[in-house]
Amino acid sequence: MSTPDLGPLAMSQTKDDLVKHLNIDAETYTLMAKETDTVYRWLISEKSHLKKNCKGKPPYDWSDIVERSKDEAMRLIVQNGTNQTAYYWSLAKPTPDCPNWIARWFLYHKFRYRDGRNRNIKADSRDAAPYNSTASSHHHHNHRTSHQSYHTQCRQAHEVEGHYSHSSHYPGVSINAAKDMAILPPSVY
Repeated sequence: MSTPDLGPLAMSQTKDDLVKHLNIDAETYTLMAKETDTVYRWLISEKSHLKKNCKGKPPYDWSDIVERSKDEAMRLIVQNGTNQTAYYWSLAKPTPDCPNWIARWFLYHKFRYRDGRNRNIKADSRDAAPYNSTASSHHHHNHRTSHQSYHTQCRQAHEVEGHYSHSSHYPGVSINAAKDMAILPPSVY
């Protein structure tokens, strides 16, 4: 079965815009947000993902993360999609600038709403974030080491109960849901 060729949305587009563009239901959107959260936790757990000029203390901003790590995170999200989400991740065709624009959108919004700091800003201004369309620069990176660290982070995330808050629209969800939903292969646990 071939997938339709959907053009990318800007990262500044709203959740509603994405849902309509992809024609996904609320349950699938929530699962995709949970899959993103698992990779987000891995991404912010290692200093090697941070730019040299990063302030060095969490919470980190999208702009604090090096492009090669963002790209690897997008690939991990797509590779670990479930039966219910894999089709939607596959709607974004890789380009030289972005491995998966849908995964990039979810990651960007996870960074943006990670701590609820934007909840009191009216939706119009919250959804009007600038879109950085400049091409990313890629550097040599040891994907095997980083990928192993990702799996280590997932194991740690399952050992500690945490809560996920994607935005003011979504209640907290147990991080252990990732294990229950089989986002990652059983060998990771």
